[in-house]
Amino acid sequence: MGNTTETSDPEIQRIKSAGKIIIGTDATFAPMEFIDTNGNVTGYDIDLGNKIAEEFGVKPEFVNVPWDNIFDNLNSGKVDLIISSVTINEERKKLYDFSDGYLNAGQVIITHKGNNSIKSVNDLKNKKIAVQKGTTNEEQALLYTQEQNVLRYDDFIQATEALNSKKADAIFADLTVAKGIIDENPGLKIASDPFTSDTYGIVFRKNSDDLVEKTNQTLQSLRQRGFLVYIKQKWLE
Repeated sequence: MGNTTETSDPEIQRIKSAGKIIIGTDATFAPMEFIDTNGNVTGYDIDLGNKIAEEFGVKPEFVNVPWDNIFDNLNSGKVDLIISSVTINEERKKLYDFSDGYLNAGQVIITHKGNNSIKSVNDLKNKKIAVQKGTTNEEQALLYTQEQNVLRYDDFIQATEALNSKKADAIFADLTVAKGIIDENPGLKIASDPFTSDTYGIVFRKNSDDLVEKTNQTLQSLRQRGFLVYIKQKWLE
C-alpha cells in the first residue's frame, strides 16, 4: 500500500484527522491485558497497541469493554479495532477482518496442584470445566465434556473462583492467560500441554482492507525490529 492509498482511505484518514486510534480491550486477561495497581490498563496487548499507534503517528485510546460487548463496540464504531487476545478462526473471519497473527497461544487445562487425575483432554469426561463464555475455550470444552458440565462465566476471574471453590474441576484457558492465573493462584497448576494451536490477531470491521494492510505492514516491521520478541519476553517468559 503506497502513500496514495493510505491518504485516500477514509478510515485511515479519519484516524489521522482525529489524532488517535480507539482500541477495544477486555482487561481481565493478565498478563495480556489487565488493570494495574494504579488503575491503568497494561500488558502485552497494551504495549502492542501503544506501539502500533506510535507507528501510525497517533495517540492510543484504550476502551476497557467486557468480552460480551467487545464485538458490538467494534460493529457500532465505538472502537476502531480490537486488541484483546482474540483467536483467529474461520467463524470469526466471516464476520470481521483480521490482521496477520501476532502471537501463538494454544489452550491448556488448569487444575488444583493436588489433582493428578486430569492430565489431558481425555481425562475430562463427566468433569466440570470453567470457561469464559463466548470464547474458543468454551467451544473446546464442549468437545470434551457434556453440555451441562461446561460452566460459563463472564471473565476468568469468576472462572478461577469456581475452580478455587471446587465448583469446577478444571479451567480451559489460552496458555498466555493460564500463566497469569497461575502466578496469582499458587494452589493451581497448568495440568496439560497445549492441545490446540491458536493464533491471536487484531480485529477490524469488515471491508477494512487498507487499515488491515497498514497494520500488517506495521506488525511485519515490529517483528523484524525485535519488538514482538521484546514484549513476549517482558510479559510471557
